[in-house]
Amino acid sequence: MPPAPVQTNLFAMPLVSMSVQTGTNEDWISAINYIVNDSAGGFLSQLDLRGIRFEMEVRPTTPSHDVVITASTDDGTLTIGADPDCGFFLFHVPVIKMSMVFPGTYVGEVRGSDGFGMRRVIDVALEVVEGVVRP
Repeated sequence: MPPAPVQTNLFAMPLVSMSVQTGTNEDWISAINYIVNDSAGGFLSQLDLRGIRFEMEVRPTTPSHDVVITASTDDGTLTIGADPDCGFFLFHVPVIKMSMVFPGTYVGEVRGSDGFGMRRVIDVALEVVEGVVRP
């Protein structure tokens, strides 16, 4: 019998829209800190993202069949911060992947999933610029 799914904060995550500019000669490194207001004392704390699997696809346009970048928690290009910073969502797409992307504008989305469901959590408008210093 498979293990029972673990309840996560997937459905508490707001949909985030972000714009990113990165180069063909660098790692794409970005971070989002998900915080919540503790209604009891008015304190801010991090939304625990542990237990959620994330995956991202980036394409030239939404209807395009061409995927130019993939990333996921499975391959370590998308990660969650280490405890106690488990409210940080981190992008780390290595330069080896970025060097294969033509300069231009792209669209992407990050989906999260757990044992209870799947949903879009981040919309990305990506601009990739030609790096001057070549890797």
